[in-house]
Amino acid sequence: MNQIKSLLVILVILVLGGAAFLFYRSGFLLNRLEGSEVISPDAVFIYETRDPVGMWNTIVGQPIWEKLQQLPVIAEMESRLIHLDSITGKSGALDKYLKGQQFKLSMHPLGKEDFGFLITVAFNDRAFLDFVQDFQRDKDGQADPVKVRTYSGVNLFELSLDKGERTFTYAIIDNVLMGSYTSFLVEEGIRYAKSTELRSFKQTYTHLFQSESQVGSQGMVRLSGDGLSDFINQLSSEKNNKLVQDLNANNYSATLVPAFLDEGLSISGKLFVNGQEKKVFSGYEDHGNLPFASLISKRAALLYLYLFPDFQFYRRIPNTSFSPDPLLADQLAESVAIQNFVSTLSGNAALVLEEGILEERPDQILLLDTKDAESSFSHLADYNLEWNQEDYSKNYRDYFLGHEIILMDINEFPAHVFDGNFAGFPKCYLAVAEGQLILANSLKTMKNYLEDLYYDNTWGKSVLMSKLLKEGQGKEAPVQIYLNNDRFFPALIRSSQPAWSPVFQKYASVFRSFEFLKIYLKDEGDIEIQIAITPEERSSNGQLMLKESRSILFDKKLIYGPAGLENFNDKSTDFLLQDEDLFIHLVTAEGERVFSERIPEDIITDVFQIDYYKNGKLQLVFATQNLIYALDRYGNLLPGFPIHFEEGRDITYLNVLDYDNNRDYRFFVADAEGNLFVYSGSGELLQEWDPRQSTDGPLAVMPAHHRVPGLGDFMVAMHTNGKLRFFNRRGQDKEGGNIVLGESLSTDYGIEEGREEGLSKIVTVNDAGEVVKVNFKGELTYRNQLLRPDRNTRFDLVNDQIGTDFVWVIREYNELKVLNPDESLLFDTNIISEQLDYRYFSFGPANKIFVVLDRTQDFAYLYNYRGKLINQKPISVSENLWISFSGSRNEYTLVTVYENQLQEYKIPF
Repeated sequence: MNQIKSLLVILVILVLGGAAFLFYRSGFLLNRLEGSEVISPDAVFIYETRDPVGMWNTIVGQPIWEKLQQLPVIAEMESRLIHLDSITGKSGALDKYLKGQQFKLSMHPLGKEDFGFLITVAFNDRAFLDFVQDFQRDKDGQADPVKVRTYSGVNLFELSLDKGERTFTYAIIDNVLMGSYTSFLVEEGIRYAKSTELRSFKQTYTHLFQSESQVGSQGMVRLSGDGLSDFINQLSSEKNNKLVQDLNANNYSATLVPAFLDEGLSISGKLFVNGQEKKVFSGYEDHGNLPFASLISKRAALLYLYLFPDFQFYRRIPNTSFSPDPLLADQLAESVAIQNFVSTLSGNAALVLEEGILEERPDQILLLDTKDAESSFSHLADYNLEWNQEDYSKNYRDYFLGHEIILMDINEFPAHVFDGNFAGFPKCYLAVAEGQLILANSLKTMKNYLEDLYYDNTWGKSVLMSKLLKEGQGKEAPVQIYLNNDRFFPALIRSSQPAWSPVFQKYASVFRSFEFLKIYLKDEGDIEIQIAITPEERSSNGQLMLKESRSILFDKKLIYGPAGLENFNDKSTDFLLQDEDLFIHLVTAEGERVFSERIPEDIITDVFQIDYYKNGKLQLVFATQNLIYALDRYGNLLPGFPIHFEEGRDITYLNVLDYDNNRDYRFFVADAEGNLFVYSGSGELLQEWDPRQSTDGPLAVMPAHHRVPGLGDFMVAMHTNGKLRFFNRRGQDKEGGNIVLGESLSTDYGIEEGREEGLSKIVTVNDAGEVVKVNFKGELTYRNQLLRPDRNTRFDLVNDQIGTDFVWVIREYNELKVLNPDESLLFDTNIISEQLDYRYFSFGPANKIFVVLDRTQDFAYLYNYRGKLINQKPISVSENLWISFSGSRNEYTLVTVYENQLQEYKIPF
């Protein structure tokens, strides 16, 4: 890290040390070099300019300069420049002396986690010697004496700086003066200059030095893709990360000319692959729409956008590093289903990298624009059955938030279809959304993605992101790449090497000023790179403000609710409540009462919605101690309801299941002794569950159904005595389905989705504070004891509102700690109360709210995803609360029950 030093101070030292040598060297300027001959081919880049002072002044004049000054290396650079200007007489003398000389800066790897810079200056005439003489006269007392040693017959000058903490080494080869804080780079430069066998950077990348790649007034960057991938690899703790794989896939290089914009930096030039210009295709057409805008999740860290008029254009940009499976390739080529699928593709596609962008297996979403998404999905489902040899038992099919998901267990299916493009899909999970085909490389990634669509957590709902895509339309670029620094920078900190991570964290405000990296690949190998910069300080406290917007009064105290339910008429939200006289009330979001009906008992379960008549009109289902109710939206009982539970037994839990999303419902019920019952949608008790007797005692949480890729269906029951039981849908024990998680359990469990078949796990914490993970084969895969200072310490797992995310909660006396799923601390706080409950709402990576309900004082405390308290004054909540998020309005809606009031709050995000 210490190698990254001021570039201009290097120039000062070069001049100082080279003065005497220049005057007395015979034949100076007779053997002309331009500087690239001494630069090794491992350089990440070479920046060349004939006006270094002018470029410096341009940088200082940019809005981002105030941010860059916070970096010590930049501040030191400015100080050295001022000093150099003062000793050369000011009045532009420095600019006059340096302008016209061939100045080059190259960056090189130095080994693990470190890089260094080499400066070369190729002198074109003797006018530069005047500057040397002026500097030589004023250098006395400015530095320690220069030490001289010889390397390969060339004098090396070593200057000790900063009281011996740093040493600068420089030498002269013919008309080239070169130097570095790393002596190895200077020695290496000498070897390349004198050798006839070693190939320099210029000899290795001859195409970057063609006549049309000459340096203009703004300078030029000559970039090596191999060097860049090595640089990223050295930064990252994951050596096989996706970015490095993509860069190494083809031998990339580029010549780029920088230019400053009002809000950032633009770099444009030529892109090369294997030494040839990367030509995408001609005839780009702008159809005026923003493709995929409403389908790109805000989780996106890196987006590849392909805007081709036809699928066949992917043949022109093959990924030559991809090695297809010959047998699979032949089968795909001969398959009628695949041919039919390809015929539905338009040519537009978007590859989105989300979590784990700097890891070997990042979460990836592939969006395919189709002429008919349902037909595309059907063709792939047909091929999937063909691949599984018509064995329906091998076909994984599930449903999430109204979307059907199927699994194509085919290694790198997209890459085989798209000529090596879109690698990184060892399995494909398929779904359809908004008329487009969605492919994900894991079930967890697909569910997270569909959840983001459900909550409008997409680029299309963001003014900034929509503007970004709109700007890309005018670029006439068929391939566009967007890197979102809001998502990339946190991943960089997590995945960077120990030597780099503290630097990124310490100067996070500077690095976060870089908002977006935009890359446009155009016809004939043209490339344009834009870096969007925001010099203003960006808020990082995540503070939200809460304001009450509506309050509805009831005649009696409310004892249940609010339960948020979808209004099938307009997709708005209704709320079900119950008062102390046992009347249930359905209320619209505007406060209008739809019905009020009295029932004989308290509601004790969640409220579910079903489509009993299969016509899109939804009904609601819930249970009391002895009855299972099903009502339409106007309070009328459905045929055969209520279902009377067995006499002498009490219902404790109810779950509503729809195995295949065909509205053939099952009601999964547990009684107070832990016995399990399953009723048909019409209320008939199924014989194999009449009941499923238990000897393990009461359940700790609601019984549930899970469908696991490669393993099938599981009926799951977790008991307070620490037993976890797995059954099939007929109530029979599953192999390995009797697991001991601890001596006692009193909290929920979460699902940790695996990226590979059969690796999904049930995760929970027992009362002793031991985190336990079990896969669906019944194998205990993880145990870890959380800190337990006292026997009275309480441990909880709190799921979010959908069950795709969770947090851990540890309570010790008045101290409350909330942990991330990986058990790292999210935040801690102090709350004095005898009884606390918790709620967790997750609407995307940065849209999370954790709620603490103080049951002693009827208060609610809301914390954002950074652990900041949202409501400075506690909200009064006597029962429950409900929270939703709207991406289009960019706000949360909070609905609570207190005494006889239903209250609504808005929280702008």
